[in-house]
Amino acid sequence: MRKFTSLRFVKDHQHKIGQVRRFLPALAFIAGFGWDSITLGRVVLVLDLWILAGYYLGAGVVLALLSRQILPPWRLRLRLLVQFFFGGLFSALVVLYFKSSGGIVTFCFVILLVLLLVANEFLEKRYESHQLSWTLFTICGIMLLNFLLPHLFHSVHPGWFFLSTFIGLAAVIGLRRLLAAEIKEVHLPGNRTFCYRDNWLDMVPAMIAATLLIILYIAHLIPPVPLVLKEQVLCHDLQRQGDQYSCQQEVPGFFNRLGLRQQRVHYTDAEKIYCLVAVFAPSRVTVDLEQRWWWWDEVKNVWQGRGTVALPMTGGRKQGWRTYSFIRQSVEPGKWKVETAVQGGAVLGYKRFVLLEAEGGKQKKRREFRL
Repeated sequence: MRKFTSLRFVKDHQHKIGQVRRFLPALAFIAGFGWDSITLGRVVLVLDLWILAGYYLGAGVVLALLSRQILPPWRLRLRLLVQFFFGGLFSALVVLYFKSSGGIVTFCFVILLVLLLVANEFLEKRYESHQLSWTLFTICGIMLLNFLLPHLFHSVHPGWFFLSTFIGLAAVIGLRRLLAAEIKEVHLPGNRTFCYRDNWLDMVPAMIAATLLIILYIAHLIPPVPLVLKEQVLCHDLQRQGDQYSCQQEVPGFFNRLGLRQQRVHYTDAEKIYCLVAVFAPSRVTVDLEQRWWWWDEVKNVWQGRGTVALPMTGGRKQGWRTYSFIRQSVEPGKWKVETAVQGGAVLGYKRFVLLEAEGGKQKKRREFRL
């Protein structure tokens, strides 16, 4: 009786169960992305790098097999396998690049990676298309190497991105050339014959994708991985006490806590406004950062530069490398923003605030902040 009742319940609610199952992939994606955001990117372990490299190599092997004459049942399994590899790669890349995207502009690139991750769920039958599959493989290779090389060589020099692009594209072209397709024959010494497909049209989309990535990088639209801005605070009276920085931070108002109003910063005579940040980078990675201070010109309706401060740093500290810059009280009141960025490169994060002169020279209520 119980078994009959259960089967009848399932049959009566089969339509509703089917509707719930449609949302399971989306819920799994949100849960997985949230978990990866918490665990991956804080401190990237060597095991994480090996896993991502394994995904990349596995995708290359499966794509090579799909280009061969394989029985239909195995082709289905291979399509599912390459979908898994691409899903793992894009999921990790979304998290890693999301951690380093500090501005709206660089965040747009993360959205592009998210779209590729979502599209991966619907492209199973399209992976036998040489142009699509090898283009995605090219993008994965370039973006993965752009993250791996700074870890391996302890540097975030711009040259690593161009080297990543060259290696990622060369790997695809080289692998495609080595896959026999019985179209052209080259006679080698020792009476050996080498067959290959000399069809460069399949590689055009991959080359276009690599070119677009270079353009995006030059335009500072790609987040500066593997750097992560962990903290950014506007404060007064900054001092170093032992292994900690201590400063006075104005107590935010009710609307500031809700994010409905920009932060207000009040100053008195002979006071400095500090921007204290903590930036995480892998161990022994050296990088030149900078903080750019901007003031909004109400007359010209444009941001005017008010100074750039170079801030060299070395990675390895789990809580992030701490550094700061400041402006003096002699600057103009009004709307301001301060950007923390790679020197001459992409922005890691920024703070917008309104600078006001304290009424009657009296300080606003402040609290101690330690980092």
